[in-house]
Amino acid sequence: MSSWFILLFALVQGILEWLPVSSEGQTVSLLVYVTGLEPQLALEISIWLHLGTLIAVLVKYKKEIFQYLNYKNREESVIQWRWFLFYSTLGTVITGVPCFFLVRYFISSPSIGEYVMLVIGLALIITAFLLYYSKKQKRTGKKIEELNKLQMTSSGLLQGFSIIPGISRSGITMSGLLLMSTNKEDTVKGSFLMSIPAVLGGFILNIIVVAIEGGNIFPIEWWLLLIAVLLTAIIGYLTMELFIFIARKYNFALICMVLGIITLVLFSLKFIAIP
Repeated sequence: MSSWFILLFALVQGILEWLPVSSEGQTVSLLVYVTGLEPQLALEISIWLHLGTLIAVLVKYKKEIFQYLNYKNREESVIQWRWFLFYSTLGTVITGVPCFFLVRYFISSPSIGEYVMLVIGLALIITAFLLYYSKKQKRTGKKIEELNKLQMTSSGLLQGFSIIPGISRSGITMSGLLLMSTNKEDTVKGSFLMSIPAVLGGFILNIIVVAIEGGNIFPIEWWLLLIAVLLTAIIGYLTMELFIFIARKYNFALICMVLGIITLVLFSLKFIAIP
């Protein structure tokens, strides 16, 4: 497989991560459809590329992260954000770990793995309905620190399902927070910050499982993977503000729906002989 393909998909990951259209779903489906990669290998490359967007979030919110890690800071709002990150991470573990192993089993089975694009297409359509429904709800402009522990945990429970390719992490978490009447600014910030422990935890879990199974922790050449991660980080940081602005202005439910339909059509073309 050409290194240009990997760099191209790093570019796709860096741009689409901030949009509620499932960057992982697009990366995996494109890798599978365009290059013919095995679905499991495509997923592992996608997990590595998420490190790039994680770096972008760390740089973007370095001030807030320092506040939350500084135990001397006892401001009430800071304490509540710490609780939000704790309970949302707990919720992510509850649903994310089982989904992780389910997805690995699904895509590693020769008889099932070929249907990965079907799953991605259906998941994108589900995300589209969630985005559409959340946009229609009336919001009271609640702050993150006003959420109760159950609501904080629920946002994490939703995030855990984003390990399923096609379920947009940003889309499902933002939709969940909006349905809890959280204001737009805190919704975006909360979605980004809660991704840090989730992405890092998912990456470490994947490395551990691959090592236990006796596989190579680097799905492709390590130097190419490093370049791809750095490229994803740079592109992700440069496009973050732009696409946050776009996401607030445009209806991504429709985009998710269109992408889902396109993915289902591509999946169908693999099985239907066209004369």
